[in-house]
Amino acid sequence: MSKKIVILEPSATLQKLFATTLDGDEYGIQFATDGKEAIYMLLESVPDLFLLNAELDNPGSYEVVRIVRTISCLKGLSVGMYATTPFPFDEELAQNCGADVFLLMDKNTMSMSVAELVQISGLRVDRLAVVQARKEIDDGVLFKNAVKILRSDSFRSMILTRIIQIFDIIESVEDVVREFLSIIVEVCEVPMAGLFIVEDDGPHGYCLHASNIGNREIDDFMGVCATDFEKIQPDYNVAKVQPLLFEPRPDLDRFYTKTVQLSSYESADLRTLDERSYFGTVHVVAEGNISFDKQDVFEFCVKNAGILFDKVLIVKKKMFFERRIRRAFSRFVPEQIIDDLVLQVDNTDEKVGVGETRAVAILFSDIRSFTNISERNKPDVIVSFLNRYFSIMVDIIKKHGGTIDKFIGDAIMAEFGTPVSYEDNSSRAVAAACEMRSALASVDIGDLVLPEGMSFNIGIGIHYGDVIVGSIGSKDKTDYSVIGDNVNLASRLEGLTKTYGTQVLVSGSVFDDVLKSSGENAFAFRHLDDVRVKGKATAVPIYAVDRDENEFPAAYKDYYIKGMGLYKQGIWNLAKDYFDKALSAAPNDKAASLMRSRCAEFIASPPEKWDGAIAFMTK
Repeated sequence: MSKKIVILEPSATLQKLFATTLDGDEYGIQFATDGKEAIYMLLESVPDLFLLNAELDNPGSYEVVRIVRTISCLKGLSVGMYATTPFPFDEELAQNCGADVFLLMDKNTMSMSVAELVQISGLRVDRLAVVQARKEIDDGVLFKNAVKILRSDSFRSMILTRIIQIFDIIESVEDVVREFLSIIVEVCEVPMAGLFIVEDDGPHGYCLHASNIGNREIDDFMGVCATDFEKIQPDYNVAKVQPLLFEPRPDLDRFYTKTVQLSSYESADLRTLDERSYFGTVHVVAEGNISFDKQDVFEFCVKNAGILFDKVLIVKKKMFFERRIRRAFSRFVPEQIIDDLVLQVDNTDEKVGVGETRAVAILFSDIRSFTNISERNKPDVIVSFLNRYFSIMVDIIKKHGGTIDKFIGDAIMAEFGTPVSYEDNSSRAVAAACEMRSALASVDIGDLVLPEGMSFNIGIGIHYGDVIVGSIGSKDKTDYSVIGDNVNLASRLEGLTKTYGTQVLVSGSVFDDVLKSSGENAFAFRHLDDVRVKGKATAVPIYAVDRDENEFPAAYKDYYIKGMGLYKQGIWNLAKDYFDKALSAAPNDKAASLMRSRCAEFIASPPEKWDGAIAFMTK
């Protein structure tokens, strides 16, 4: 017995192609040229298969299939949509309108495709119901069905709009779930809805309910939800998961009269966008029965929320990763700098790129005689002490806007001015150095053994100048750092703190920058010398940073300044007298003692081509 096929195809050419390609003995074909004719033909002939061209207009093939599916006796009919050329969103179009399959038809594959469809047809149509439908369906019924479809489209469009609006709060899983469950309970007209979802730290449960539902009903409902969730996520045991109950909704009380039990239950799975995996479940419960229309709406909501929750979980993972990065990065960089970097990401003028030249204040600090200390202590004692020491110093540097570049043994290298620059980079660096010096007393020495007669102390050198900033390293490992002669000079200044007997030593460029940004009274600077360090041809003024203006007597400062002026002019005998007087005012000052000794040396053996600066040729 031949299979009956109704084909909605207005083109006589394509009709001829079907007629000549399909075996006449195997198939009985009827052609319709418009949607209305096709629907009446389906009711009259009850075919095994309904085919229609996907490119029909007025009404379109999409609408025709949907109207056919509103006729209950034809819901089991095999329906195929086809096109002779590639069609955009073909599979999505067929699935959304209710067709079984979308076919790309050509002469070579047509017979095979039709044969496959026919194999699953015939048994799905209730022919007795079709006979009854012939008596009931007319143009008016078809019109009502079309109106119903339009109303449903408007309703679903509203739902989609509300789901799309949830993307505005996508950074909060809790808020997204609350808004989504609000949509569910409102459009499905149910008093309670629940959701289980797998987040980074495991499964979480949520429930939104009417205010007149008791705790027992909530617990029973969420218990059923948990059981269904475990069916698709068997690796999780959610029995111990305490669901988050959102604020009860009094406006939902109308859906729970308590005259009928909460006996109608539906659930649906939340899937990833490609529908290959599950990551959650959504559940509703109602009095009496949940109508087929409400079930369709429920499934529509859950299906279209899949992409929403897929994105929510991705955003949460990114936020979780960002928090971990921030937590790790904040050990070396102040939170403000991290925030500024994020804000500047689209500002090309503020981006720090590889090889960028930038004016930066570089700070080096070093523990005095650390080699001797290390020789007298076990490695675990040294490491514990350094961790305590670094924790205090790093917090201070970060507090003042600095960035930790690296730890070099017991030394700290930090920058002020990268990756985020301020107008007072040098002032920030000097302020950090002064606080680091003051914080030494708070460092817990613990079991650390110091060499006899030695106290715990550090030296800090700061220089301000242009450096090259960027990611430096190999393809396998890079460091965000600074390089250049000015970095080396900062390191040399730290070394000179021992020579001049001061804890904090800064260069002339730091002094000038602080005067410009913070004024002359910001810190207690004291000019010590002009030096020419290894790698630098130009002399650099160096300044001690005292704790305050009263750390050294005024007489000492006056004698030292006068002696320094004569020393630079090469009048060493008079300069030596002033340095002697300075030492009388401050007997323990190592700088004045050094300058007096140098004057005595130059008196005995004057240097050639004296320019007022001493050269240090060692690192």
